[in-house]
Amino acid sequence: MRRRWRQMMLPMIWGILLFFGAGVRGQSDLYSPIRIDTVVIMGNEKTRNEVILREIPFTFPDTLNYMDFQLIQNRLQNLFLFNRVALDILDTGQRRILLIQVTETWYIYPVPIIFISERDWSKVSYGFQITHINFRGMNEKAMIGGWLGYNPSFFLSYFNPWLGRHTRLILGVKLFNSFIQSKEFETTERHIGTQITLGKRLNLNVSLEAAFTFRWVHLPEPYTRYLVSGKKWDTVPQFSLRFTSDYRDLYEYPLSGYFLRWEVMRSGIFSHQPRFWRWKLDNRLYLKLHDRLSIGIRNYTVLNRQSLPVYDRIYIGYNERIRGHFYQVFTGQNLTLQSLELRIPLMKIRYFSLGNNSRFSAFTQNLKFGVSMGLFVDSGQTWNRTRELGLKHLKTGFGVGLHFHLPFVYLLRLEQAWNEAGDSQFIIDAGVAF
Repeated sequence: MRRRWRQMMLPMIWGILLFFGAGVRGQSDLYSPIRIDTVVIMGNEKTRNEVILREIPFTFPDTLNYMDFQLIQNRLQNLFLFNRVALDILDTGQRRILLIQVTETWYIYPVPIIFISERDWSKVSYGFQITHINFRGMNEKAMIGGWLGYNPSFFLSYFNPWLGRHTRLILGVKLFNSFIQSKEFETTERHIGTQITLGKRLNLNVSLEAAFTFRWVHLPEPYTRYLVSGKKWDTVPQFSLRFTSDYRDLYEYPLSGYFLRWEVMRSGIFSHQPRFWRWKLDNRLYLKLHDRLSIGIRNYTVLNRQSLPVYDRIYIGYNERIRGHFYQVFTGQNLTLQSLELRIPLMKIRYFSLGNNSRFSAFTQNLKFGVSMGLFVDSGQTWNRTRELGLKHLKTGFGVGLHFHLPFVYLLRLEQAWNEAGDSQFIIDAGVAF
């Protein structure tokens, strides 16, 4: 009976989603183009005008339509520097001015840390950090801190996504000392190292980055035999090259556009170091089928060549999961994941304010709330040899969820999922699935 139920339900769910994806066309609102002469920005007490203006892909005076205004608003919202971004047009009779009004969020957080790791609510970490997400008002990220609990770590990092007005370089530096629970043994790995990232924005949506990471990895006795060096510490140099093309409309909950991230990484140089190649391909497509209907499609693939050390193995069941098999762990030399999700707004995002205290406006003004619904299918598998690939080895889950758009959290998902055997599970997760 269960097998028959499974054979009927899975094709039905996939069929519904693919029907919408193939048979419906989005309808764009048509507005008369408007000539804009200049831009005025209000509300940015900390953020420099340059940070906002450089995200606008137009040189004024220029003629803009409705989609152009939406693009500007989304790009500014994607900075994650503002609770709300609102656009208006001021007509002085002789000139039309685009008025950009922003409500800044709180930028510096000398606060306690509490978060969950690997999307598992039982893996809670807690500590203290000082984070400045808008250092110098230039959208630079500077952080120092640490936490205890699950995978205790201490870190110092700096990231500048736009260095030089015209050169548009990317710079990141990170120092870390982490104690990570081994996914293979009942022991703790210690990782000490540094990472330097250099890159360039080829345009507003496309970037190329190179990163060099140097780690020392320690395993206690009797697990040192799993280290490549045969000693207490492995020295792990890694170099990676990453290409990103990001045309999503809204990062926190994409409904249209696409995202590509392709990365190749080389680990190790000498024989006493873990030497392997790794390729990561993350491809996502979002189609706006209607004002109240969107479909998202994702394929994520990781391929490795040569043997992997125990501390660099890949898994489904930690950061990447299959809803329906949410708490199961699968490992192998390679992995692939496919996801399809239909997103339906139920309550359009609205903004509300608590009082008029300007001193704490980042916490009280223009806070958002909205509700969406999602129908989803996830499938994936890990494998070591090519002959292990096949539909019979795929792990699949499907289900439905409510997505709550909230201030500070951005998105809270409550989902009910089933797997191919008909077993169900309730999932609470933060952030968009993909």
